[in-house]
Amino acid sequence: MSKMSLDMLTVLERCAEIELKNMELYDLFADCFADDIETARLWRKVARDEEGHANQFRLVAKMRSGGIESVNVDPWKAENAIKVVQSIINAVKRSPPSPEDALRSAIKLEEHLSAFHVECIATFEDEQLKKLFHAMMTVDDTHVKSLKEAYERCITRDRSLL
Repeated sequence: MSKMSLDMLTVLERCAEIELKNMELYDLFADCFADDIETARLWRKVARDEEGHANQFRLVAKMRSGGIESVNVDPWKAENAIKVVQSIINAVKRSPPSPEDALRSAIKLEEHLSAFHVECIATFEDEQLKKLFHAMMTVDDTHVKSLKEAYERCITRDRSLL
């Protein structure tokens, strides 16, 4: 089994930071829309899922030897993704979006950042470990689906008000 390189550890740490930034953004959205209990609950759930993803990256990083053969992401791309999410957070703090805009933004962000998930960035040496992380990451499929469903409810609700 190979030992993890410094570049591999850097990428894994940056990916954990991406997930934590997403968590921060989604918690911020939950605060923005606290008066809509159902929507706020969705934002909090997605935020906690992002926290879980960050913990997955930390777990992989702690396994300094064994299990992971390589990572397939340029550290610069991961660093840039952190800056993108931070810029969205800053924009939301300056001017909170509408619920529809927040959901649309989160859907685009989730789709864009899916390339930074453990199962996408890592080449596993250990098949059991690969299966474990794949199972843990299936939650992401439900993120986009849940956000899209909430977006459709917002659009439908807005149309009914016209």
